[in-house]
Amino acid sequence: MKVRLDLHTHVGEMFGFQPPTPEIAETVIAQIRDAGLDGIGVTDRWRIDWGLDLHRVVERHFPDQVLIIPGREIDVRPASSPFDGYHCVELYLPGGRLFRNYCHPGYYTPNVVIEEGVHGIEIGNFHHDWHIRRPQVEKVAKQHDLLTFSVSDANVLHEIGAQSTEVDLDEMIRRAIPLD
Repeated sequence: MKVRLDLHTHVGEMFGFQPPTPEIAETVIAQIRDAGLDGIGVTDRWRIDWGLDLHRVVERHFPDQVLIIPGREIDVRPASSPFDGYHCVELYLPGGRLFRNYCHPGYYTPNVVIEEGVHGIEIGNFHHDWHIRRPQVEKVAKQHDLLTFSVSDANVLHEIGAQSTEVDLDEMIRRAIPLD
């Protein structure tokens, strides 16, 4: 199923991590729709709880209106090259699967180290385009058979959808790691 998604947003941070309410969910849904998206990944730094809570509120009060994919942004230090650390978004997909996407390549180091269990990489990022060397990243993506994404990395509501990607959600689920 093809959907237009912004898979890297910090929505919980936007609302100061206050518990998501139907009113907050309605505000987020309105922005998702205004941006022409089918859904978003809620990937606050180091925590998944807010994204899970928002997902529950949306499913309960606004079923089938938008796709909310809970996730988190984490730090990764590759064992093979610990000085080439990077951020990774972990997305908890339908069916109990985990999809890992390499975030803003080139921000911490010019090297792009791909480890097992990484399924995608950002080639566009609203806040970090200035350092993403797109030809290098596209080459790495091809070498490692990674899906490529453009994302907003939104820190305020109106940035959601500033960049997005049409993606085959079934393909993401197929590539993702089963959690059980």
